[in-house]
Amino acid sequence: MTALMAREHAALKSYLPDLATYLDETPLLTLEGRDSGTIGRFRDAGGTALTIPKESGGLGASALDSVRVQRAIGSRSPSLGAATTMHHLSLATLNEFAQEGTDEDRALITSLVEQRAVVASGFSEGVTGGNVFIPTMTATRTGSSYLVNGSKKPCSLSSSMDLLTASVEVDTGERAIALIPAGTPGISVRPFWESWILAGAESDEVHLEDVEVPADLVLLNGADDPDGRHEMTGYLWFGMLVTANYLGAASALLERLLAAGKDDYEGYVRAAADVENAMAAIENIARAVDEGERGQDISVRLLFSRIAIRDALVRASAAAVESLGGIAFITSSDIGYLAAAVHAFAFHPPSRRSVSESLAKFHAGDEFAFV
Repeated sequence: MTALMAREHAALKSYLPDLATYLDETPLLTLEGRDSGTIGRFRDAGGTALTIPKESGGLGASALDSVRVQRAIGSRSPSLGAATTMHHLSLATLNEFAQEGTDEDRALITSLVEQRAVVASGFSEGVTGGNVFIPTMTATRTGSSYLVNGSKKPCSLSSSMDLLTASVEVDTGERAIALIPAGTPGISVRPFWESWILAGAESDEVHLEDVEVPADLVLLNGADDPDGRHEMTGYLWFGMLVTANYLGAASALLERLLAAGKDDYEGYVRAAADVENAMAAIENIARAVDEGERGQDISVRLLFSRIAIRDALVRASAAAVESLGGIAFITSSDIGYLAAAVHAFAFHPPSRRSVSESLAKFHAGDEFAFV
């Protein structure tokens, strides 16, 4: 065992020992396959409850521990890390809402934990410059229910989900979050993800046609989240965890460089400096979340960090691959796979172009909002 990611691997083994063993013993490309069953292993190991407080039946991981766990997972299976990020952001956000809600709201969280339910996230759309808070799905009120129509593509966990949390626009023009059991009539999964990179995340299209959802499972923003705080909280969880996952993928290249014994110390340090500096930034955000910070300022700090980390990951992976050398690249598919997977970090919203104006204006004194 090296000192690289020692805290992260210790966190994973502490919270999810069976998953840690399985990931360590299974080859990377097996874990990353479309039908690998890795998400089922995550569920069986109890990973669905990672971010939920112990009093609600969860494992009680702090934000700091969660990002460390996610980096360790990403170093073994970037697909699993990307997919479970979507689960954690949904469930962690629902939990924060529930803690300020009713007994029924809190009972829902406990029930999801007890069932080890996998929760998919139907928020950000797969379009250039897509905004995570602008829904393309619609919900039309019909008596005591809503009829939801539209699709989410790509949608991670599409084959394994038990519950879909979807951003919808109701017929009054208001935004809302719909909680939709995966077995509800009218939900179908269609092929979408054609790349073999990150195929294990199950990121296909989830299509909804006249899906009937009880009105009490449609959370209207105006009534349930008037200041947008819970939305921003969800995006904090997403930003922290998805970044940690790709830092894990880059760290896997560092692990292979150490194991190769190339003695290219300068090349290693160039790559490791970018990765470790980036992880320190994400840990700093996680500590602030654990201390209760929410809202505009921390959201902006996280976005600035993510933009910087995009470039840092490209530098780090390029330096690591160069130091590993051509023969290593030729003889191990892992190296090319990890380098390609790292680049997918840049595709997660918001795009740099879409958010730059809002970030600059926040520094100039304006309010910050995603929409």
